[in-house]
Amino acid sequence: MKIFTQLTDLPRQITKTAVALGTFDGIHIGHQKIISTAVDLAKKSGGTSVVFTFSNHPLAAIDPHRCPPQIITPADKAKLIENLNVDILLSVPFTQDFLHLAPQEFIAVMLKHLRPSHLVIGPNYHFGYKGEGSPDTLKAAGAVSGFEVIVHPAVYLNNLVVSSTSIRQFIQQGKIAQAGLLLGRPPRISGTVIAGDRRGRNLGYPTANIAIDDKLVTPGNGVYAVRSQVANKQYNGVANVGYNPTFLGKSRRIEVYLLNFSGDLYGQTMDVDFLEKLRDEKKFASIDELTAQIADDLVNAHKYYD
Repeated sequence: MKIFTQLTDLPRQITKTAVALGTFDGIHIGHQKIISTAVDLAKKSGGTSVVFTFSNHPLAAIDPHRCPPQIITPADKAKLIENLNVDILLSVPFTQDFLHLAPQEFIAVMLKHLRPSHLVIGPNYHFGYKGEGSPDTLKAAGAVSGFEVIVHPAVYLNNLVVSSTSIRQFIQQGKIAQAGLLLGRPPRISGTVIAGDRRGRNLGYPTANIAIDDKLVTPGNGVYAVRSQVANKQYNGVANVGYNPTFLGKSRRIEVYLLNFSGDLYGQTMDVDFLEKLRDEKKFASIDELTAQIADDLVNAHKYYD
């Protein structure tokens, strides 16, 4: 898959493109169906499949105070899109210029640079200034300019519409299993292992500390069964998300204890897949009480993995 960050960088010779349009935060199972439809159409026509998305959430430019935390990083987003056999990822920044494009101007930009034969969108896709462009707007333009618009129906799972908003809420509420079902994979947090207070080591449970990125959605405070990838190896483990109230912690962080691991992880990148919430965060009356609870957490985590 080739990745472009500006429309003007696209090769001029591409034609018969099947373009999936959307913000696609999370690449959940609904997004996957939209993108896969574009890939299939491109294969059938001998054309090129394109995902046209934004590297930042549009609300970051429209109203930053309402901009939600993202479900995945741009790098993870690109990997997931590549796994769907897409030919080209066009991930451009949503700027004030895009914000003020009228719907017909946005369509003209796409026609000039992408030369689509098919556009694939979700039922709630809107575009252009103040979101005035709709699926019907695209269909009318397609009838004039010779491209077909496919509106993929909403995807439901257990009578719940699959959406990035629902996934964010589930993750923030600690409902990890529900979020994973809508994503089609466990929610993931990636970060660099930083120096902590070494309290876990003193308690006999050394942890890898990961700073929380405010731009990414984070599971609600509590203890979770996790699976971590670091240095090309995978480990089961237990993660605590929160402020460490027993020690009056003031900064929110993720602390991961890896089962069957010993070594130094400082400075390395760790991917943490959240699998199941084990309990809420709690302040303990003593270190002995905390240590006993950690031992119980590990027992419960082993039951989950078994």
